[in-house]
Formats: sequence, structure tokens, C-alpha cells
Amino acid sequence: MINYKKYFLLFEGVADTVNKHLTHLEELILTNKKEGAERAINYLTSMAQVLDSDTPKSVNTNIKYDGAPAVVVGKDPNGNFFVGSKSVFNATPKINYSIEDIKKNHSQAPGLVDKLVQTFVHLKDSNIDSVYQGDFLFDQEIKETNTIDGEEHVIFKPNTIVYAIPTDSEEGQKVLNAEVGIVFHTEYNVELDENNVPRFETKKFGVDVRNFKVSPKVYVKDADFESDAGYITLTNEESEKIADVINTSKEMIQQINFEDVPDNIFTSLNTYINTEIRQGEFLAKPDVSYQQYIEWFTSKLDKKIESYKTEKGKAKANEAKQALLSMLSSQKDNILKIFNLQIQIKQGKDIFIEKWNNIMREVQLKHYLFNDDGDLIPTNPEGYVAVDITGNAIKFVDRLEFSRANFSIDKSKKFK
Repeated sequence: MINYKKYFLLFEGVADTVNKHLTHLEELILTNKKEGAERAINYLTSMAQVLDSDTPKSVNTNIKYDGAPAVVVGKDPNGNFFVGSKSVFNATPKINYSIEDIKKNHSQAPGLVDKLVQTFVHLKDSNIDSVYQGDFLFDQEIKETNTIDGEEHVIFKPNTIVYAIPTDSEEGQKVLNAEVGIVFHTEYNVELDENNVPRFETKKFGVDVRNFKVSPKVYVKDADFESDAGYITLTNEESEKIADVINTSKEMIQQINFEDVPDNIFTSLNTYINTEIRQGEFLAKPDVSYQQYIEWFTSKLDKKIESYKTEKGKAKANEAKQALLSMLSSQKDNILKIFNLQIQIKQGKDIFIEKWNNIMREVQLKHYLFNDDGDLIPTNPEGYVAVDITGNAIKFVDRLEFSRANFSIDKSKKFK
């Protein structure tokens, strides 16, 4: 294989920087190559076993709530209470032990400051003695009561989804009486490094909030989803379809030369696919997607070339561009096979999403999206998180519905 490493300096910036987040099942193929593809198949196999029989759980499922912002709360190894955003995981962490810290560390984001201050004030006297990450669901500003289908609900919209609970229910009363609401989903271990700086490591996905002692002014919820074997099961037809997806995917993996495709190409494919999702598509026609990817890639390179100040620099960059495009052309067969494998994995994933959605339609907490006219339309939860026995977690999300909706959110209106 030709080594294109010297051209990757031009390539840098073609793909967006990826934040730390849970990966979609079909994304594993792009983030971890062959190992990721095999892991995706293992998830499908385990989920099929759970829903097809009384097999002991090898994969647990949590609901993915659409809260914002992410909040991290707990005590450091010295027993000091703190709150923070995902920036507590930075190389230079922003950890807040006081309201003054919050205002200083997050002055550029007043909406975030407001939510972190409320989290600090309401949880600092709780019995939380570990470190937990959750999502902010509501405060007094975004919570209100309204009538839906002739029944009064308490409603709140932390991000993309509107949540609604009947006010005459026990859960609805808890929300009505609370000033803030947070759903917790991950627990961390924390240790001090050689410089006395707290460092975090995931302990487990899933948090049991039943032992949290908090004020009635705080609504805390976990993301547990009690609905596996015995609650929902696969039909014979669905079991056969999953088996076909798994077997076909295993065959397809063997036909892809993963090591022949440079890592940077996998990264750019991941970014490109998100541009399709923003437009409401997902690899509907792999040949068309490949051509659109080449055009998208070329446009990114052209913008990079235009940024060079000298003709000599532009000429050298253009030479690198042609080499990269030649390499992509040589990898067309592998890229098309990767697209088709992603489509196959997604077909299996969608079967499980629909099964979980069927259960969630029976719970009191309802989910809605605003349409273009500003009307509420019923929808399903944002998605689900599957956690395997090793503690690894993967998102099961209908990306065409929720990822696209999330991409369209006006970022300036988040946390408001």
C-alpha cells in the first residue's frame, strides 16, 4: 500500500473534532475498524439472546434522556463537594467547589453557569459521596403546566424533546414540587494524580438514585429501563431477520480490507455521514453517497488550499490533494463495502429500537417534538443505551429522527 502519511497535514481539519461521547452502533465500524464491526455484531447477538428467550442478561438497557447541559456532581478524594460540566474531564479540568468557581470557569457560557449554580445550591447538602454524571432536565424557567389532549401535564424541554407528565400522577407531583430535575446515568471513580489534580475513570453505566437523600425541591431520576426478556420478545420473523443481519454482516466483514484504509479516511467518513443525516438521509444509495463524499472531501481540501498565502504553497497543497483523491479512488470498493456493512448493522439496530419504543409508549412520561408550525407531535424517546458485561456502552438512536433534530437546534437557545 502507498503511504500517504506525508499528505495528512493537508488532510487535518477535513474532519471535525469529535467530542467524547457514546458511539452509535454502526459508527463502531468507523471508530474501531474491524474490531468495532465485530463488537457491533456482538451487541446484536447479545440483544437477540436477551429478547429471544429467558437467557440471563448479558446486555442491560438504559433510556437515553435528552437533557442539557451535562452535569457532573460528587466529592473528590478529599471529601470536597463539587459540580462541573464535561470539562472536568479536560487535561486541565474545570472543577467548581463554589459559585465563584462556576462563574470564573464558565463565564463565556451564562446559560451553563445558571444550571451549574442551581445544581450546586440544591445538591451540596445531599448525601452524594461518589461522582455521578447526569443531564439537566428542568428548572423553574423551562417547566410549566399545560393541557395536552384534554389532560393537564407538567412539561419541560431541556434540549430537543418536550417531556410531559400528567399532573395528577405521583411522578407529575414530584416534578411540579421540584425546582430542578436531573437524570443520572454514569458513576465515576476519582483519584488525585501526582499534581494533586482529580482524574476520573468510568466506574459503571447506570445509577441507582433510590438511596440519594435530596430535598423535595430536587427531582432526581435514573435511566434504568426494566424491559428485557419477559417484557418484550422478538417474533419468529424478527429473530430470523436479526440472524440474517448477523450472518450477512459476518460475511461482509471478511470482504473488507480494513487495514488498507488510512485512519483519517475512517474519521472523515464519519463526519461526512453526519452531513447526510442533517439532510434526513443515511446511505440510501451507497454509490451516490460515495460520489457525494468525494465532492464533500474535495470541497474541504479546496478551502484548505485557498488558505495558503503563496502560489508555491498552493501548488504543493494541490499536489497533495490529487494524491489523496487518487488514494480515495483506489479505496472505492472498500468504502462501498463499509457503507453496506453500516446499512446492515443499522437494520438490526432498528429492530431493537422499535421493540423498546413499544414499551415506552405505555409509560406516563410522554415525548414530543415541535413541528415546523410550532405544534407538538408525539415521538419516541431520544434513544437507548446498551451496556455489555464489560461495562462498554453503545447508543441505540434513530439518527434520522433525533440526531437530525438535534443538529437543527439553535445552539444559542440551549439551556434556556
